[in-house]
Amino acid sequence: MFDWLRDEMGRIKTRKFHVVDGPLLDEQRELVERSDLPVPPSYKEFVIQFGSAKLYRQGSIYLVQVFNVPTNAQSDDGHVLLHFGRTDIALAYFRESMLVPGEESPVFEWEHEQGVLEAASSFEEWLKARCFEARKLFTNKEWAAIEEGPPPFTEQEQAIVESRRKFRWQVIGIADNGNLMFEVHNGSNMVLPFLSIGVRAKNGKLNGGVWLPVSSIQPGKTCILEQDCYKKWLLPEEVDVFEKPDPEPEERDRYWEFRHLSL
Repeated sequence: MFDWLRDEMGRIKTRKFHVVDGPLLDEQRELVERSDLPVPPSYKEFVIQFGSAKLYRQGSIYLVQVFNVPTNAQSDDGHVLLHFGRTDIALAYFRESMLVPGEESPVFEWEHEQGVLEAASSFEEWLKARCFEARKLFTNKEWAAIEEGPPPFTEQEQAIVESRRKFRWQVIGIADNGNLMFEVHNGSNMVLPFLSIGVRAKNGKLNGGVWLPVSSIQPGKTCILEQDCYKKWLLPEEVDVFEKPDPEPEERDRYWEFRHLSL
């Protein structure tokens, strides 16, 4: 089961295009197999083989996701749901009342405009359909580049990666216009055009990032900057900012530290 996905993953050399944290260790596998939660066999087998999965990265999002532990939810009509995954536009659920031990169960999706509707007769059918739809969003040229993988960083790009590690920043307040105020220190020996940081909502409903304009901060210097961190959608108190990990070569276009190289 899921050989088609393993085969696809084996051909792709872009490291973060598909991200899975499985297969499960023997002890974890035993816990899943012995669980009293009557989730469908195909979902349980997927979790054993792959754990949690984020598939088909496009920009900063993944088009298909599966969680290794479903969470409880409730539909507007009172049905108890198990939230096990999502796409870029819909949340995916099993309906608890339809779960039968050892048997497959329909998958339901919630979309903003349509509410909760049946989307597939089984987890495996849902996963195949959503992965097929995600794959069609990439052109043949884009897919070939994904399979081939990106070129490694040049010496200049690697120097930028090492430089951004030496920047230090912290939020020190909220400006009158609702922007967050950052104190940023350049501990490197370079001047970068931007510094990419992560931004998410504390309630988990938004996950993104912003780019601090740090081109005026010389090595060894500290500066105070203001930045809009989704203030149209979030109050400042609802925002959680965090350091982004080192970029990978396939993320050149998503880290603005490299932007001046293409100007």
